[in-house]
Amino acid sequence: MELIKLSNLSKTYQIGQNEVEALKNVDLKIQDGEFVAIMGPSGSGKSTLMNLLGCLDKPSKGEYVLDQNIISELDSNKLAEIRNKKIGFVFQNFNLLARTTAIENVEIPLIYSGLNFKERELKAKKKLDLVGLKDRIDHKPNQLSGGQQQRVAIARALVNEPVVVLADEPTGALDSKTGEEIMSIFQRLNKSGITIILVTHEIDVASHAKRVITFKDGVIIEDKKKN
Repeated sequence: MELIKLSNLSKTYQIGQNEVEALKNVDLKIQDGEFVAIMGPSGSGKSTLMNLLGCLDKPSKGEYVLDQNIISELDSNKLAEIRNKKIGFVFQNFNLLARTTAIENVEIPLIYSGLNFKERELKAKKKLDLVGLKDRIDHKPNQLSGGQQQRVAIARALVNEPVVVLADEPTGALDSKTGEEIMSIFQRLNKSGITIILVTHEIDVASHAKRVITFKDGVIIEDKKKN
């Protein structure tokens, strides 16, 4: 099933007197269950693309369809709803609340879901167990290693059962061994059917994906699938 479709998608930013075209007429389809890495040098458009895919920004022109919703036509309230229900985010710097335990961090996306405390707690525990942290649920971020913090962030991204997980340089703040462990979690999640799109500038990280799309100057210059 086609999960994501971009048609003639462009994004232009006004910087002072100048217009900067960050994405130029991008056409892209991603199927449900794919594991895609987005690569490219700084300024190539990959971060802009992730912001658009994550409904954090709107395109200047073109169409974005996610899970049969025409995202490019939605207002900010509807975009927020889509973000919360359909998209899980994993960031380079984890973005955890410092004074909040692992399980409380994972529960945050569920606060607006209408679930009661016990239901939220149960869902959060299941996702922490999935990433190998069931014995760390009451630890705060400063009591966890970088790799453990990123596992909490992955559990939080999964807790609402999103249709896609977007990961922006998810191993960027980790050493190579821990980065490999995090990538093996993403591979395992993908094998279970979860769609994953990650931005990276590291070839080693991209090699874990089944498809690598390379951007330069706002356009796709290569789109390679593994056999």
